[in-house]
Amino acid sequence: MRFTMFCSLVAVATFALGSHAVSAQATGQRRTAADSSAARDSATARARRDTLEAVVVRATRAGGAPPTSQTTLDRETIERTYAGEDAPLALQRLTSVTATSDAGGFSGYSAIRLRGIDQTRLSISLDGVPLNDPEDQVLYFSNVPDFMASMASVRVQRGVGTSAFGTASYAGSLNFESVSPASSPRFAQAQLGGGSWQTGRASLQGATGLRGAWAGYGRLSWQETDGYREHSGNRARSGFGSVAWIGARDAIRFTGFAGRSQTQLAYYAPSEAELAADPRANPMSPLERDDFHQEMASVQHTRALSAATSITTTAYRNSAAGEYDVFVGSELWNFNLAHSWYGLLSTIAWSRAGLALSAGAHLSDYQRAHFLFVRPDLASRVYDNTGHKQEQSAFGKASWTRGAVDWHADVEVRRAAFRYQPTAGTPIGEPRIDWVFLNPKVGVSWRLRSTLTAYASLGRTGREPARSDLFAGADDVDSATAVEVLPLTRVRPEYVTDLEVGVRVARGTASLGINAFAMRFRDEIAPIGAIAITGSPLRQNVAGSERVGVELEGRWVPRAGLTFSANATAMRARIAEYTDAATATDYRDVPPLLTPALLAHAEAAWAPFARGEVLLALRHVSRAYLANDGNTALTIPAYSMVDAGITLPVGRQAIRLQVHNLTGATAYASGYTDGAVRYLFPIARRGALATLVLGF
Repeated sequence: MRFTMFCSLVAVATFALGSHAVSAQATGQRRTAADSSAARDSATARARRDTLEAVVVRATRAGGAPPTSQTTLDRETIERTYAGEDAPLALQRLTSVTATSDAGGFSGYSAIRLRGIDQTRLSISLDGVPLNDPEDQVLYFSNVPDFMASMASVRVQRGVGTSAFGTASYAGSLNFESVSPASSPRFAQAQLGGGSWQTGRASLQGATGLRGAWAGYGRLSWQETDGYREHSGNRARSGFGSVAWIGARDAIRFTGFAGRSQTQLAYYAPSEAELAADPRANPMSPLERDDFHQEMASVQHTRALSAATSITTTAYRNSAAGEYDVFVGSELWNFNLAHSWYGLLSTIAWSRAGLALSAGAHLSDYQRAHFLFVRPDLASRVYDNTGHKQEQSAFGKASWTRGAVDWHADVEVRRAAFRYQPTAGTPIGEPRIDWVFLNPKVGVSWRLRSTLTAYASLGRTGREPARSDLFAGADDVDSATAVEVLPLTRVRPEYVTDLEVGVRVARGTASLGINAFAMRFRDEIAPIGAIAITGSPLRQNVAGSERVGVELEGRWVPRAGLTFSANATAMRARIAEYTDAATATDYRDVPPLLTPALLAHAEAAWAPFARGEVLLALRHVSRAYLANDGNTALTIPAYSMVDAGITLPVGRQAIRLQVHNLTGATAYASGYTDGAVRYLFPIARRGALATLVLGF
């Protein structure tokens, strides 16, 4: 009933907006006199607009034909395939990516891994602004539902890549670029959706187009689901907005988002015995739930100093707060978190024929409070501690073209400092530590012919431990815990040296990319296959490890309206020596956990008529280990899965139907072990979503 009423209200609101705005989206877009007027902007104005808005993105993304392994998901693909799922699930079709949602469906607590490495080692940014929480070094996508709906593109860069602000690009980076208000034509659109497990979604978005010097974009979203697993539901809402002013030599842009998510917890996985009795089992209680909100706002100023030089400065604020309840024995513990984060970053870019230079600097200050109640007493705090994190970093990049060869150089200096303020009266002082990293990268791209480019790059990156690594998963450090985790130097920073070599071939309607990589790690902070009471994975240093593999990407358009695409990753990952702290057993030359040796994705898209499409996708994930001991009995089984979708135009509107796991395959996305039992996170056995796209 709530969903029906909400959809009705959104439809009425959209109809009202429709009398003043027109859609320019792929489903039901049409031009009117207003669009034509906007299109008559002079070529000079459009060039100025695009230049002024894109400096930060271009400075933090490798442009041109970069010597890096990367894939970009563009706006057209997002519009064709996205149905409101969390961002990691929307990206799992990309090369070397695996994703999981603990609820087993479309939303909840979701996570992404790249080349088998978890997202705390990925640099995540929005328009150049870092999004990784400085303490946890992760973005909780559940706090920002429907995030992908407001993205113009997402670039997934594998390996150390190029320097960016915030958390080190250790395994790779996710660079989100939001919809540009000044580059978007005027439109209004609503999406109404529903499907399996009482899933419902409604969103309303629109843009003004460039009206003189001003432009705006906005979105409001609502989502609700019961989750595939028992009592793993999520109630979420979010908003995204951007306003830009474009002058002759200056541009100012405000971007902000806010989200709130109320989730029934499911971060404990069921055992095999529990799954055999109930494939949707959730060992957590319906009383274990959370309520979190997150907000981000940034103001960006770009100044064109000359035809060759631009400088951009961005100030941002990020905040989040909430609570979650977890049973500890018979007591229901109420954990609370609240952070505030301020930052300032600036980039300058200069280019002239054959040479491009850019530089950037970043300062940030962050603090997060951690406190605990035991229900029903919500007045007496059991503990109350605060983590403080500061960062200063700077980078310089150069690209030099000499004939058919592009040379690239990149160096970053980064300092991160952490200070722990314990609960009042705890006799441990205020432990603190800081780290300094020098991260150099070099590369070359060689255009052997117009259809063939070869490249190679070599880079090194260091990364500090997350708070949960330093404290072995503990949310509070008291006198007893301090004996185990202090001093803070017990967990060493980790380093990776990454070599990437590849070729890109494009001929006619076909393209192929082949990339070979060798990642050598020192003191990798590797997961050990267990989780803390708060849900954080537990990790420890391993002296030496490596990941070596080959990635393939291909696309073929045999005729208009028919497209075949595929990607695959074959990888050999090894830990030279691992000691199980619980048993003091040493293991040598063993595969790291949650790292499949083979990933493959293939899809066919057929557009039999305008704005219509039939999509069929196949994904295969090979076996992955649950512990770093090479025990084949403690693994996640390999699986293959088929997804399908169809889009049907209805007048100026469209209906999209998507079916996930079409064949109902039994599959598990992740898991952990206690050394004897497998605990596995199931993927939903067949689920459907229908979306009505209304453009005005």
